Amino acid sequence: MVTKAELYSLVLQELEKLTGNVLASAIVTPDGLIISSTVSREVDNGAFAAYSAATFNHARKTMEELSNENIEMLLFESKNHREIIFRARDDALLIAMTNRDSQLGMVLIEMQKTAMKIKGL
Repeated sequence: MVTKAELYSLVLQELEKLTGNVLASAIVTPDGLIISSTVSREVDNGAFAAYSAATFNHARKTMEELSNENIEMLLFESKNHREIIFRARDDALLIAMTNRDSQLGMVLIEMQKTAMKIKGL
């Protein structure tokens, strides 16, 4: 029988395989605790999870204050990278880091599908 942890790992691996552009991915709690991750050695696993969750929470509070709506996705870019965060469930965020030259539309579509899979687990 497959455990929930193995299922989480499988959906992250599938996301990376389907896009071919994801450098690091994780499922984390809104507090930044890691549920599952495929973060490479070049990225600090704990920092990736904690800073991503904190950034999403700040954006969520901003959106709630300004529009009285929930945030579903956050995207930010640096010179060379993108980070994308989707709300998968109330208790889980899906995070991915890509190169800036990745096909953004494809990554967003696959992340949305992956978030729906996580919601069903």
